[in-house]
Order: sequence, then C-alpha cells, then structure tokens
Amino acid sequence: MRVGDLLEELRENILHDRSDQVDGNASDRLWSDKTLVRYINEAQRRFCRRALILRDGSTPDVTQVELTAGVDQYALHPSVIAVLSCRRSTDRIDMTRAGHDAFSAYRVPDFRLFDPSTISNLPPGKPLAWSTDEELTADDEGSVTVVNLRLYPAPSSAFLDNLQLRVLRLPLQDLTVDDLEAIPEIPEQHHLEILDWAAYLALRIDDIDAGSSNRAKEFRDSFEDHVNTARKEMMRKLFTPAQWGFGRGGWSWER
Repeated sequence: MRVGDLLEELRENILHDRSDQVDGNASDRLWSDKTLVRYINEAQRRFCRRALILRDGSTPDVTQVELTAGVDQYALHPSVIAVLSCRRSTDRIDMTRAGHDAFSAYRVPDFRLFDPSTISNLPPGKPLAWSTDEELTADDEGSVTVVNLRLYPAPSSAFLDNLQLRVLRLPLQDLTVDDLEAIPEIPEQHHLEILDWAAYLALRIDDIDAGSSNRAKEFRDSFEDHVNTARKEMMRKLFTPAQWGFGRGGWSWER
C-alpha cells in the first residue's frame, strides 16, 4: 500500500479523525499528516526489530564490507539489526560464527610448548570466524548505534576480498509526507498491521479530544499479536531443524 493509502486508513477508519470531534479553537484535524507519518515510520521500524521481517543479502551498502589489512573490527550499516551469515566474496561457503569467549580461548596448537601469550593471538591472515558480540558504537554522525562485526584473525594483505553478509535490518529510508506514493519496505501483508502501533502512539495520552488510554492499549496488544505471528513465520523460514548423528567429531577453524 502507498503511504497516502496508509495515512487515509489510519486517520479516517482507525482514529476517526474528523473536524467535528475537535473542541474549541483548533485545527480541522487532531493529528497532522507529518505526525501520523512519523508514527507510521516508528511502527514500521518497531515491526522490523521485533518480527525480524526484513532480510537482505544484496544491497551493496548494507551487505558488503571492505576489508583493511590488520583491522579486525568493522562498523556495519546503521540499518543492520543482526548478521545471519558472513563469507569472503571469493569463498563459496560461509565463515564460522563464534564469539568473544571463543576467540579469547583459541590458540595455535603447539604440543611442545605452552605459551600463555599465544592465547587469543593469531597473526593476521585468512579470516576464519566472525562475531557481532564485541561492542556497539555510534555511526559517523553520532546519532545511531551500529553493530560492529569482528573478524578472527584480522585479515592480512593477501585476504582483502570484500565480505558478503546476509542481514536482518531496518528500513533504509523514512516515509515522508512529500512522497505519498512511496511504499513501505516490509511485505505488503503487514502494511495494515503496523497501523495498530501508529494508532497506539496517537492515542496513548488521555485527552478530551484525541487521547484514549483504553483504546491505545487495545491497539498495542493487537500490534504485539501481529508481531508474534510474523516472527514465528519468519523463524520457520530462517532456521532448519537441529540435526544429530553418530560418529561426528568436534569442530575446528581450518586455516
């Protein structure tokens, strides 16, 4: 649905925002178009964060990371919520996902000598594993918290192929009143569902004209139901059932 259609649905059919509802000297509308579009934007972002509905493996600015020799941490695009997979562009298989604890405990096997200084200290080379649990940082403008991806070990000059990611993300652009023909990024079957959160934001404060906390709670609960249903459907698509078998050894990071 277009932004203009969503705005009309929210104002007229959900909020019943009519000029004859306003007391006293006030404008013809309880909420401006700009305010309601801002609420729709927040509803779409919240739906993406909670339902993990937007997957992306092809948008270059979001899914490609240019490597630098000796650097092991990279700030990802501000829209990224989580990373699903990571591989070097010249590889056919994904790298192993690990975490800070695993990196800190790994050392190059050496049966002749145990040197504590070798713990968590592989020299730069071919990246073998990745994680996103190291830290969060601000973007270049300092306004958005971004996910950091850490590689282990840091790439050497011989392994500077771009990383190719698959991610869960937020919408790339906000909807605006200047383009009512724009279409939200989330799948169309969820367009009307996000209006419940927009309605909650509009009604959450008790007011003789605009607010109604009881109605707001109903819209909030309805939105959460939609999120839970969408998230369950997404999880079924994202993950395969656990597998097990006999005669399978442990795992390793091959160099």
